[in-house]
Amino acid sequence: MRYIIGVDGGATKTEAVAYSLADQELAVGYAGFGNLSLDFDQAVKNIINAIQQCINSLEEQEGQGDCLCIYLGIAGIEVGDNLEKVETFLKEKFACKVQGFHDTELAYEAILKGEDGIITISGTGSVSYGLYKGKKARTGGWGHILGDEGSGYAIALAAFKRMTLEEDSGWVRSELTQTIMGKLNSDQVSDIRGFIYSASKGEIAAFAPIVAELAKSAEINSLNILKQAGKELAMMTERLYKKLGINESINIGVSGSILSKVDIVREEFKSCLERDLESVHIIADDISATKGACYLHSRIIEQGKY
Repeated sequence: MRYIIGVDGGATKTEAVAYSLADQELAVGYAGFGNLSLDFDQAVKNIINAIQQCINSLEEQEGQGDCLCIYLGIAGIEVGDNLEKVETFLKEKFACKVQGFHDTELAYEAILKGEDGIITISGTGSVSYGLYKGKKARTGGWGHILGDEGSGYAIALAAFKRMTLEEDSGWVRSELTQTIMGKLNSDQVSDIRGFIYSASKGEIAAFAPIVAELAKSAEINSLNILKQAGKELAMMTERLYKKLGINESINIGVSGSILSKVDIVREEFKSCLERDLESVHIIADDISATKGACYLHSRIIEQGKY
């Protein structure tokens, strides 16, 4: 059996999915972070782990198969010579063709199927990527120190900053602060310094679901944080809209755990775009970014480049 594998590697996890040439999902593998900028060697190990799970599963089901190509959508792949290094390493490891892209490009293919438009992703980090009349561009994606506005990391960090404001102002602790303190098993707000300055980006972002859950019960601080995240993601998208020179109705896809699953963020994002831009159509399909491998493979075949 011949198949392809799509790999989506971000700051928190790596997902690999094997697809038949008829775009049917065959096997799935998961591992830790795939962002090459965080730790290249460990990220590559995680990527290999996820891919190997797919291959092992297919061998158990069907016997030896033939992987035609591995399509990588990996954060940090554009930095330095990471693209060449990871492609070469995986070609040697799995003895098949390997093509690497930034993770936004794979998600773009999955949701917009290569048509002109924009995709905005908000998971642990955040970024917007677009294609319009042959021009490609990106806004955001600068990482948690320089950017990542509207991301899970930014949402969690805003919650921790709210805690420090309450402490410094001598205010009664909000439900948000009390809930986070309970999660940290601490009764001293000052203890968050030790956590924030030692935790990874993913460990901090893991507190974003607390904010999302509290917002459902109208906890005011959580609501404000999520609405601000939606505004910031909309601003990132609008900058890309202008950067690409778009002046007509356009499809805007959303992806990542924050925009896909947190209704308040997505609704604020949509409201801001509809207010500020000429005409947009939001596409919020719940689809794995790895599906982009299917559309990439089909287009490469059509163009005779395979």
